[in-house]
Amino acid sequence: MKTRERTAAAGGRPAAPVPQPGDRLPFAPRERKPALAALAVLLILAGALGTAVLVLRAGNQVAAVQIADRVPAGQGITDEDIEQVMMPEDSDIPYIRWNQRGGLDDFYATTDLVPGSVLVSEMIQEGKGLEEGQTVVGVTMEPGAMPGGLGDGARVDVYFVGDTASTSDDTGASGTLATGDVLAEGVKVQSITRGDDGTVTSGTVTVNLLVDKTQAGPLVAAASEKEVGLTLVSSTS
Repeated sequence: MKTRERTAAAGGRPAAPVPQPGDRLPFAPRERKPALAALAVLLILAGALGTAVLVLRAGNQVAAVQIADRVPAGQGITDEDIEQVMMPEDSDIPYIRWNQRGGLDDFYATTDLVPGSVLVSEMIQEGKGLEEGQTVVGVTMEPGAMPGGLGDGARVDVYFVGDTASTSDDTGASGTLATGDVLAEGVKVQSITRGDDGTVTSGTVTVNLLVDKTQAGPLVAAASEKEVGLTLVSSTS
């Protein structure tokens, strides 16, 4: 009787079923998105392929020569001066490979080699290094100030082209330089380093002269002020 009364009170509509404990609530079915799933798979595959490429590239390395101890310009390179370092095989850097180190006995350093630098072909030159009592002095010049025909192995006379300068030698004797005074005669051009090599300021040239140590002091002082002039004696040594 009570049920009928409740039905009548509700306007004849049946009462909504009351969820019982343990019953699951109804839910809308999920919309499947096959395009997103395919994209996720592609991203995973691309990531795996990229990782494989990096691993393969990391494995394509070769042993190269690295400087372990400082080597001054003009000095030969010994086994104690170098160590092994790994470099990418497809690198554009013209490094000296470790299996080529035996040929370094026939080369000398054209610039100061510092520890930690990878040895490349521009840093060395074939020929005899410094003899006892010799040193290398670098003279920086504008290209237009160089004598024509100047190249590696040439012989030059070196002149002071400043106003006046005080000098002193190894014995402590002092003197004065005037324009046109000779700083060194018939010295050898060991090497020429140009600005486009990235070792000196662009647009300049450094002429490395092989001189006696007794001539180095005044020459270095004049070169630091760009008060050095060169005349070509011979285009070959």
